[in-house]
Amino acid sequence: MKRIDLVVIGTVLALAAILLLLFRAPSDVEGYAVVYVNDEEYARLPLDTPATLTIDQGDGKVNVVEIFKGGVRMQSASCHNQLCVQQGDVTPQSAAHAALKNWIVCLPNGVSIELVAEDAP
Repeated sequence: MKRIDLVVIGTVLALAAILLLLFRAPSDVEGYAVVYVNDEEYARLPLDTPATLTIDQGDGKVNVVEIFKGGVRMQSASCHNQLCVQQGDVTPQSAAHAALKNWIVCLPNGVSIELVAEDAP
């Protein structure tokens, strides 16, 4: 092997190690999503178990909340503007950059979701 070959191999391995450190999977997150309907707690769902919660208020107001490992989203809503659905996934990582931080709010239907995450030990 020539010296240049060793330099190239060493550089590739170093870059691979750096990329692995930068893009490794985030640590496990424990926590829960608290769902409120008209400012009253409706449900508390753990983030470590995928689930779907349908909130039917009986007057045509329907919201579907989806829990996925480490986050929450408003899957669908009967509101006219769909802003809550357009907020997308809320995770501890995305909450730092989101407009509403760790909240999803469906104002027309009076439904809100708070993501409460705790780093696993």
